[in-house]
Amino acid sequence: MKRERPDVQDLFGRLEAFRSRHLLADIDVQLAHALARLAPDASADVLLAAALASRAVQQGHVCVDLAALAGQPLTTEGEEALGEEALPSLSAWLACLRDSTLVAPAPDDRAPRPLVLDARGRLYLFRYARYQRWLAEALNARAGRLETVDVRALRAGLARLFPEGASDEQRLAVAVAVVRNLSVISGGPGTGKTFTVARLLALLQELAWAEGGPLRVLALAPTGKAAQRLGESMAAAVASLDCAPAVRECLLAPTSTIHRALGFLPQTPTRFRHDAHNPLPADVVLVDEASMVDLALMAKLVVAVPPHARLVLLGDKDQLASVEAGSILADIAGEGASPGVSAAMAARLGELGLTVPVVGGAPGLADGCILLTRSRRYDPESGIGALARAVNAGDAAAAVAVAEAGRDVRLLPQGPGLHGRMVDDVRAVFAGLRSLPPRERLTRLSRFKILCAHRKGPHGAEQVNRDLEALLVRDGSIDASRTWYDGRPLLVTANDPVLELWNGDVGIVCVDPVTGVPLAHFAGAEGQGTRAFAPARLPPHETVFAMTVHKSQGSEFEHVALLLPDKPSAVLTRELVYTAITRARRRVDIYGAAEVLAAAITRRVQRASGLRDALS
Repeated sequence: MKRERPDVQDLFGRLEAFRSRHLLADIDVQLAHALARLAPDASADVLLAAALASRAVQQGHVCVDLAALAGQPLTTEGEEALGEEALPSLSAWLACLRDSTLVAPAPDDRAPRPLVLDARGRLYLFRYARYQRWLAEALNARAGRLETVDVRALRAGLARLFPEGASDEQRLAVAVAVVRNLSVISGGPGTGKTFTVARLLALLQELAWAEGGPLRVLALAPTGKAAQRLGESMAAAVASLDCAPAVRECLLAPTSTIHRALGFLPQTPTRFRHDAHNPLPADVVLVDEASMVDLALMAKLVVAVPPHARLVLLGDKDQLASVEAGSILADIAGEGASPGVSAAMAARLGELGLTVPVVGGAPGLADGCILLTRSRRYDPESGIGALARAVNAGDAAAAVAVAEAGRDVRLLPQGPGLHGRMVDDVRAVFAGLRSLPPRERLTRLSRFKILCAHRKGPHGAEQVNRDLEALLVRDGSIDASRTWYDGRPLLVTANDPVLELWNGDVGIVCVDPVTGVPLAHFAGAEGQGTRAFAPARLPPHETVFAMTVHKSQGSEFEHVALLLPDKPSAVLTRELVYTAITRARRRVDIYGAAEVLAAAITRRVQRASGLRDALS
């Protein structure tokens, strides 16, 4: 058996040291070994870069920005370098990568190489470079496309659905989405995203009926819970619409998860039934909670949307990005609303009686990005609303002041164990829970939720769940002598397209009082009733008295408790705090130190990606 060169042997020793300090995962080190076998002449620096590209994906990045690492020791935040050897210089690193047979300058399906190095020194695993190319090409193809519409009918519809005094932002968003093939509507809680989309779909259906028939609309979300909420919100928004009964009926079509709509193939789990060669049967595709969609899924979805169909991405660009690689909505929507639109877009909107500034240039993606800023969810005096605004603005002092003022937001000390107030809030949820029918149990669970910044650690979701379960056993609120005890709250952690249960779905165990048989109940379609499953059939899941902030995306609760760690961390960011507090409708309790909260608000999520550069 051929032995590795000394430099490669030394590298593998370094990689093992990195792994022992949790700087690299097993899969990162294994990739370096696999590439060394594939290309025995590969330099140690190329293999090191490959391991770091794999590490970047595990951390949510699409690629590794070598310039950010070159010439420095590899450490975690707050860890001393311990005299360790620095990573290669940028110029030397790029030179050896460009010379390597393992590296290509762009993803080439005909002659794929494991790694892709772009012109800006970003290194990708081939799969993610290809996903990024697919998505950028598909979005760019739609970005400048204007649709032909009946201007007179559209103008009349806008006047009817948005009478005098209605939101100019929402009217503009609807007009833009009607006349464009691709649009992006971003806004925080209560800015009327669903209200806006309901009127958008009503106008599109009215225009289609005038031409002879309804449009096929797919209303999608990344998780089952988010799809359910979209359906409920749409039903509420449609109830107040001034439109014909036939149009109203079209607007109440079922919502779906993205996975279900694309058609999951169990034999090939990375592929779907619908793709560019077998597009989705739709004339309009609406994607809610788009910030939760990772690069791979968004790429597969967008290429499966037929060219004629309008694509509308809806979400909050300031929320946490997806758990998996990418920050797609933030990359597409940018830092904020564009100061204006192209001359062609301004002319089209002018025909509809809308005046917008012209910034010049060819029609492009920016023409279709609309930011909704006026929130109606929170009372003007609401502490939650004021806190969300301060967090988004990065104003740590103002945010801490709001939290310490103690209205509907409270900043409470974080001790070594569970805080008494939080324990009382949990007890209130589970008191008498087992006497309720399944649907009411699920509703009760949405009253209050503990959200943790971390999964592990003394204030992480895993430990808090163990502590709360033990406490409720002592109280007699639950009987955990059996695994599937009555009232056990569940969180699905992996998709199961066969059962139509999706990562992030929340359920509860109900034990038949006569037979003693436990069943796991999840919300039914359109929020009606529940769907029950034998525990043995469930996909991977966990007990969920508390969950991470990431897992809470797409959910809403009356009252949220956010648990901060004892000290700042790379995970604790402005986006995480914003996402956590905007899950709450009425009350937020933040358990932690003011300085930890302030540090989080000043830290932004920075995910390495080339998508924004690739978009026109």
